[in-house]
Amino acid sequence: MKTNEELIKELEEAKKYIKKLEREKEEALVKLYETNKKLDEALLKISVYQEKYNIARTKQFIPSIEKLESIVVNEVEETLKKQKENKKTNKGKKYNKPIFDYEKYVTETRYIYPEEKVCPECGKELKEISSKIRYVVEVIPSKIKVIKLIKVSMKCPECNKRNNKIYYPLCNENLIGSILTPSLAAFIAYHKYELGIPLEHLAKHITNSIGFDINKENLSNYMAKVGTILEPIYEKMKEDLLNNKSKVIHSDETTLVVTKRDEANKDRKKSYVYVYTSSYYDEKQIRIYDFHESRSIDETTKWLKNYDGVVECDNYSGYDKLKLNNSNIMLQKCWAHVRRRYADILKNLNEKQKKESKAYLILKEIGKLFDLEKQYRKDKLTPSQIVEARKKNVPPIKEKLYELVYNSNPAKNSALEKAIEYTKDCWDDLYTFVDNGYVEMTNNTAERAVKPFVIQRKVFQTSGSYAGARYTGKIFSIIQTCLINNVNVEKYLEYVLNNLNRKPIEELLPYSKEIRKMK
Repeated sequence: MKTNEELIKELEEAKKYIKKLEREKEEALVKLYETNKKLDEALLKISVYQEKYNIARTKQFIPSIEKLESIVVNEVEETLKKQKENKKTNKGKKYNKPIFDYEKYVTETRYIYPEEKVCPECGKELKEISSKIRYVVEVIPSKIKVIKLIKVSMKCPECNKRNNKIYYPLCNENLIGSILTPSLAAFIAYHKYELGIPLEHLAKHITNSIGFDINKENLSNYMAKVGTILEPIYEKMKEDLLNNKSKVIHSDETTLVVTKRDEANKDRKKSYVYVYTSSYYDEKQIRIYDFHESRSIDETTKWLKNYDGVVECDNYSGYDKLKLNNSNIMLQKCWAHVRRRYADILKNLNEKQKKESKAYLILKEIGKLFDLEKQYRKDKLTPSQIVEARKKNVPPIKEKLYELVYNSNPAKNSALEKAIEYTKDCWDDLYTFVDNGYVEMTNNTAERAVKPFVIQRKVFQTSGSYAGARYTGKIFSIIQTCLINNVNVEKYLEYVLNNLNRKPIEELLPYSKEIRKMK
């Protein structure tokens, strides 16, 4: 039996080992931070070039008589609602659905039989009694093939007199009931939401170049269906972001004009898309794009009601309300927004005026904070080491800034007065980063996440409907999360749509280990 001295010695060794593991974990987090940031910066550069290309290409496709403003960012219209309205207007009249000849495109025919080959009751071979034909469309790169599916129903000729039991083929498809297949859905979503091609132009491309007749309304309906099917993925991503290990969420918002508004919002000029993204320290890199009719934060942040962590944001008052509604939420307001206000003042001053300006002195102190952060990253400090350095270096700068900001007497309605008032308004939430090594001084992470959506909006200007904007948010969230996890979008969507009801949802997320193995 071990003595007390031996047990104490073992305990001390265990504590040292635990500290070693914690240090190694933090060092790994530094590498993860650097990797995620480099990938995000690379994607941002790509998106800038993509923006220029998209705008140039869109202008090329649009006839001179057609205005750019008439093209919308999301053609996933409320077509089902239109169809219902049309049926109401045609009440009492014979409604003839347009007939499309899929048969002439068929390149393959598959027979789908029940699993039962013999009657389980008497052992006799089952006989075919009827069949139903359905057409589905699969996509092969630069080629579409139409497959004719014949689902065969069968029954036992001997048992027919007793129970008249019919055997049908089982179907566990996610996209049942239309020609849509996972490959076609992935093809449309990839070209629309990653490449930024309008559905109208994509429909023309499929019709003219690939040789399959399809229209914008078809594609709109398909994306609406895909948005509904992928909702569990979207909701699980929100849940995982809520429970991220760093306990930090970056948030920003941008405007979106909706052309077809309901009666309650007929006078509304702008709607909003809120963006929520994870910290670079998190292994699960997630982006959420959440649409709402107004800028009110109430609806879009219901999922944050139980969040316990930091939200990095700008000084929009909605975030203050979020903090009031949930005492477990802390805010880190963006220093870049503060710095920009003083930098703008100096742009209009000569060198002598700059050095005499209070804005120059304030900007100089803010610059010291940014220089320190830059040095921490250069020295590859771990989160705990960053906290230790901040607690030592920030207080003197904070004290000096407080004196400059609160003891100033700027001219009424001057740019300096507005900058100082802005600083005072968010003062209490500017220093959350000091005590948390996972928190950054700026909200640049969220602003980078907003950029891809802004690029789409610049090209196509508006969204067609509220329903369409919501579908866009969900699909766009999944696609952008794929991109920041270096996952092939088209392959991922096809795989998920094939396996959504067959595999656990945890294995189908863009950042899951199973998906990463596929690359």
